[in-house]
Amino acid sequence: MDAKAEKTLVISCRNGDRGAYAGLVKAHSSRVFAICLGMLGNQHDAEDMAQQTLLKGFTRIGNLQNSERFAHWIAQIARRACVDLIRRRKTQVVDREPRQSSPIGDPETYRRLEAALAQLHEDYRVPLLLFYFNGRSTKSIAETLDISQAAVQTRLSRARKQLRKLLAEKGEHV
Repeated sequence: MDAKAEKTLVISCRNGDRGAYAGLVKAHSSRVFAICLGMLGNQHDAEDMAQQTLLKGFTRIGNLQNSERFAHWIAQIARRACVDLIRRRKTQVVDREPRQSSPIGDPETYRRLEAALAQLHEDYRVPLLLFYFNGRSTKSIAETLDISQAAVQTRLSRARKQLRKLLAEKGEHV
């Protein structure tokens, strides 16, 4: 969707046209879902968080200061919502069983990898998950996160280094 069409839909939505927001949802829902999936690593949670994000966007569209920045604004809402969910979960002590369909054969190894990934900063974890676990290209990730392809490549490189270091500290051979 081009910026002019997006701005028109945002203005229409602010004026009470619910159908206009449906157009914005259609244009941005896959990006919002990709951000949520990259941050949460779970399809069900990502779907729930994407839906909550889009609903929050609808109810708060009046707060959007620059009608041309809807894509960035809704992506920020998604990121903050995911960070809030992650923080809430960290405060809860839950004895979790390893996932049955682990991409790594050994559930214990998967648990350690998952713990190491959780320690990475969001700026590094999201591109890493999107690239390796979702099979997304650096170009696609750049568009999703609204950053340059070079920034994605830099973040992937730094994420791999940090992940290797974290796993090495725990005695994992990488």
